[in-house]
Amino acid sequence: MAVPVKGKSNPRAIHDVPLSREAKMWARRVMPRIRTRLAEANRVPVGVLIWGPGISSSSPLARLRSTLRKELRRDGHAAFFSEELCDARTNHSVRLQQLAQAQEFDLVVSLPCTTGSIAELHDFAADRRVNGKTLVFINGTHADGYANQSIASIANILSCRVERYASDREISIIKTITLEEVQRIREMKYILAGRF
Repeated sequence: MAVPVKGKSNPRAIHDVPLSREAKMWARRVMPRIRTRLAEANRVPVGVLIWGPGISSSSPLARLRSTLRKELRRDGHAAFFSEELCDARTNHSVRLQQLAQAQEFDLVVSLPCTTGSIAELHDFAADRRVNGKTLVFINGTHADGYANQSIASIANILSCRVERYASDREISIIKTITLEEVQRIREMKYILAGRF
């Protein structure tokens, strides 16, 4: 089966036997249903938990974090910050609350902005209940040191996905990768829904 290349589809370039009158009628009935199914797939929400610096932080990642949440919500996704979900009145630690949250979301996007916050990721990066759905973005200027090297080794062994970006001036790649990953998950949720 030929797979169309995105942006390269041109039905007129295909020279073939024309459809019969009955086949054209069938196509007229089916094409709107295909568009309806694709529109339905575009309404499947993905649960995205976005970790990173507090929104009042001066870090550019704080602004990016807010932007990601807004854009994902505009596209119909359930995007949240952990601090929106944590309950200060409970006797459960923040770590336990965040683990419980991460277990329920489809994707956890982590935007650590300091070497210390990279070290905090170890709580979750080694936990098989959530590491397969964790997408971590590491600033290239934090490449040295135990915390970063340890996350990198965990990612290789236990499947926590780590993406690197060059510096705070080049964070647009974070948005691009995150939105692509969310779309991939959305499509898989729609595709797999028919199998269960």
